[in-house]
Amino acid sequence: MNTPRLPGLQALRALAALMVLVGHLLAEAEHYFVLPLPGDAIPWTRGVDIFFVISGFVITLSASRLAGRPSTFLYRRLMRVVPLYFLFTTLMVAVLIALPGGAKDTTLDPAQILSSYTFFPYERPDGRIAPVLSLGWTLNYEVFFYALAALCLALPRPFLALSALILTLSTLGLFVPFDSPQLTFWTNPIIVEFLLGIIVALLWQRGWHMPHIGAACVGVCAGLALLIALDPTPLPRFIAAGLPAMIIVASGTLLCPMLALPGMIWGDASYALYLSHRFALRAATLLLLPLLPATLLGAAVYTVTVCALAMAVGLLTHLWIERPLMRALAPAAKEVTA
Repeated sequence: MNTPRLPGLQALRALAALMVLVGHLLAEAEHYFVLPLPGDAIPWTRGVDIFFVISGFVITLSASRLAGRPSTFLYRRLMRVVPLYFLFTTLMVAVLIALPGGAKDTTLDPAQILSSYTFFPYERPDGRIAPVLSLGWTLNYEVFFYALAALCLALPRPFLALSALILTLSTLGLFVPFDSPQLTFWTNPIIVEFLLGIIVALLWQRGWHMPHIGAACVGVCAGLALLIALDPTPLPRFIAAGLPAMIIVASGTLLCPMLALPGMIWGDASYALYLSHRFALRAATLLLLPLLPATLLGAAVYTVTVCALAMAVGLLTHLWIERPLMRALAPAAKEVTA
């Protein structure tokens, strides 16, 4: 039995990936055109927080079928995220070798490269903890969450243990100033967002389904409105972004009917879009900037064109690279789970 394919969840994956893309795109446009752009006040990159809550939801459903089989669970999850991530990490390393300084805020550091392939948190000279492919910091959290979940699957009440472990680590992160960048990273309270996804999944498993497309849309919009309203506040991120993300995911799962929604392919392509969009933005920027005037119209043309190109690259990456990779690796996954 596979994890249910929920149309609302697919739509939220697409929404989260698009939010991150738009956030990075607007930052690029404002940097190059030196103009304030409409929509800048929206916390677009908080799409990452929606991804984390979705991950907590999906992993709960997936792990529920594999209690007592932690190695199988961990292998399946790593097979899902590692191949494409390694591909784009290698591409970034190649770019840094061919064009030193070609990527903003990233240099060629052997220790950072090694940590990138092992999902080990690495502190850059500027103090930021991130791998070579900078947006891969989210993957470091994802793999850490997978490891915690696999560890707890060997226990009698895995989700209770996993919840307690997440709460313990995040509490330490709130109150203990660690000197180690790794401990600082692993105890960041942002991991509570995975727990919020677990809660939504447990409600779903217990039959808390109230499908109504109108209610689902209202819930998602309310969550987005709350995300915007709380962003300027000094609240911790797991509250200011995590709770609205939980409302959004709950609305897209508990309230969304099982019906076909337009653009489902973008949910499938969300991971490929997330990993590829920085490359697409950079390449498109280098090509387009010399052709556009430094005006609001130029910024608008840049934003729309580059967004379309990045989405196309993400979709093609999914269709031509990610899908074939998953098909090629499927037999190996079946052997492990046999």
